[in-house]
Amino acid sequence: MTHLNISPLNRRSFLSYVALGTLGLLTKDLLDPASAMADSEGLGKNFSTLENYHIFVPYTTARVGGKQTFTLRSGEPCQVEIPSKAQDSQEITIKGRGQDGKDITVVLHTLYDRQLGIKEEIYQEIDKKTQFVEEASKAKCKFVYEQIEDGEYIDDLIALDFLDYVIYSSKLGSQIQERYQIASTNSRLVGIWQAIESTLAQSKLTEAEKKLIRGTFAYVRAGEPVPDFKALTDIDSIVASSALPLEIKQSYSLSSANSRGLTVDFILVKQINDSQLIAEQKQNYLSIYQQVRDGKTVEDSATLNSLDSFINKAKIPENAKAVYSIARKQNLENQVASGEKTDAFVQTAQAFKDQLTDAKDKGAAIVPQATRVLSTLGAETATGVSISSLSGAAATNATLAVLGGGSVAAGGLGMLGGLAVATGGAALIGAAGLLSIALVSEMDREDQKNLGIAIGTGTVAGTATILAAWTAASALGAAGTLSGAAAITATISTIGGLSVMTGGAALVASGTAFLIWSLLKGGKSRDSSVLHQLETRTYTYTENIIADDFGKFLQKNVSPTNGIKDGFSAPNIPLDKLSKALSSWLSLDSGEKVIALIDNSVFKDAKEGVVFTNAKMAWKIILSEADAINYENLAKFVKTESKLTSLLSEAKQKQELSKLKKVVDILSDEKYSTNLSKLQELVTLVGSDKNLSDLVSNEKYKNKLPQLKYAVAILSDEKYSQNLSKLKDVVDVLSNEPDLVKFFSSQLVSQLSDKNYTNDLSRLKEVVDRFLNESDKDNFTKLLRQISQKYSTV
Repeated sequence: MTHLNISPLNRRSFLSYVALGTLGLLTKDLLDPASAMADSEGLGKNFSTLENYHIFVPYTTARVGGKQTFTLRSGEPCQVEIPSKAQDSQEITIKGRGQDGKDITVVLHTLYDRQLGIKEEIYQEIDKKTQFVEEASKAKCKFVYEQIEDGEYIDDLIALDFLDYVIYSSKLGSQIQERYQIASTNSRLVGIWQAIESTLAQSKLTEAEKKLIRGTFAYVRAGEPVPDFKALTDIDSIVASSALPLEIKQSYSLSSANSRGLTVDFILVKQINDSQLIAEQKQNYLSIYQQVRDGKTVEDSATLNSLDSFINKAKIPENAKAVYSIARKQNLENQVASGEKTDAFVQTAQAFKDQLTDAKDKGAAIVPQATRVLSTLGAETATGVSISSLSGAAATNATLAVLGGGSVAAGGLGMLGGLAVATGGAALIGAAGLLSIALVSEMDREDQKNLGIAIGTGTVAGTATILAAWTAASALGAAGTLSGAAAITATISTIGGLSVMTGGAALVASGTAFLIWSLLKGGKSRDSSVLHQLETRTYTYTENIIADDFGKFLQKNVSPTNGIKDGFSAPNIPLDKLSKALSSWLSLDSGEKVIALIDNSVFKDAKEGVVFTNAKMAWKIILSEADAINYENLAKFVKTESKLTSLLSEAKQKQELSKLKKVVDILSDEKYSTNLSKLQELVTLVGSDKNLSDLVSNEKYKNKLPQLKYAVAILSDEKYSQNLSKLKDVVDVLSNEPDLVKFFSSQLVSQLSDKNYTNDLSRLKEVVDRFLNESDKDNFTKLLRQISQKYSTV
């Protein structure tokens, strides 16, 4: 079992991911996943109450056969025997393992295929048909594919997003693309399952409670209604507080909201159908409810108010009443609330709407407003809710068609099929998501500890931000009233917190943003700028979390606030700049990540500049070849430089340099020979020193005095002796005028003539000199020394 490290949540990214993901769920034509969502037409023949399970089988297991375990909706583990040479979509029936002892059907999905040769086709796409910026990108893609093929969770979701785009924008056959998508989605689901299992392993729950949580996730995974609201909230909390990437959390949040919305819909429709109302009244209620569910304005206020009263008095879970109330108010203004609890939610919902203009900043302040309401909802079950128990096939099929088209019961693949696009129910799903996140935010520390969640993970702050995002995406009705590009643009504008330039190339972190941008620019056809920026994302960090102290140091110190003009640190490095650097001069290994970038180019396109990675500093100067130095060699250089500094600060060295400086100053005065006091001082200074005596008497040194004077002046002044450009000048003097070497101490000459030191000094001087003013040069030189010292201590 892979254990996931707990890490803080990135607030801004969380808001952006979930809000855009919400829009993806609510907007019919945003995405077209391989789940092949069932339409309402023909749903009857697809609808089944038999338990179906879709599982992904690793390549080797499918080829040679073996056993594979999955979790039933009952929460029990179930083992299935995979035959050798298993085929994709092959069905296996297992007797008596379903609810009430019924049979179940297991549908196999795999990338193993003797005829198609999926791996060979994809590798050919990677090797020959995709124009990458970096050669190492091919290795990245292949490594990720092998993990997907083996059914493994991929930590580097950025690389997975990159490969996804390579495949989705290719001309590979639809069968290969669809099977790849299932495998890619499975990798993400494995991560969610591992997060749940690792948390439960630390929990204080009973085995029965753990089994209920596992079974509830099986329902969510299948895209179906859940039997227990509390267990669903527990899973919501586990996922929100885990170290899973934000994109996976967002995807799960949408599926959770969809399942809660489906559950509420079944409860409400069943309550109306099973009531003692006359047929006409039932039909009126169902019609009005559908308008509320879809976020439409209801003209028949009398029937609406009557429905409010009916639902408020019904003996149904408070979750259902709360979701209805929130949905009821999302797109309907100035309506009368029904009942005390509903009224409380109305006030809360209005408070959310009042804060939408500043949602991302005020997200954390939203949660306390819901306290008085949420305390009654945390421990509820959806008693009696299951697809097979519902009366009225028409109502069941209609709900699945509108809200659960991607569900297993409706003939889809559930979460394994990717993001299912609902054809309606915008208000209900948005309300269900809002309530889900609010309940997570209200979970107290004792409940978290009991569940196995590590305290102090930033759960409340992060989920409060999601709360604002759900409100922004659904309460305003942007997704309910618009579709396609218009809805995307409206929601981005509404949130105001996502850095996306839909008309340009400077996108940042969000993978969802790339998909949207690509969609706006023409759908699935490959866009080289999108490809290159997705590729660029794999070579940098897209969240604030950087693994080690050295990386965090670079992230903090390469910025204008620390004296580095035009400096950018991850995750705020403009991808268009980094992409230009990669395509024109920067070369990275497959595992290398860029932490910071300084743009020194004339046109600010990063075709020149400095880049700091987790392994080296690289740079490009106009009319010169790109160069780089790893941090180990930089540390050695600074260590040698430190020895030089220490040597220059010694009393004996200071005294010798001072004497040499005075002698050179006197000799540099053309009239010194006629100045008796100068001559006397010179005699005293020279004394018995043979080298100084030779300097005075030997005519060959007369023309070399300016160089010697310049070198001595630099070494004698602490300010200049730590200036890389000045030190390089001293090295050049000694190198070009070997006759002058004897006037300096052997230790000093040894330090200044060390080949590794002088070579690195020459290279670094070029970088420093590229900065335009002395202040920038000093700040950058100081940074290099700090980097070396920091690297040496980690």
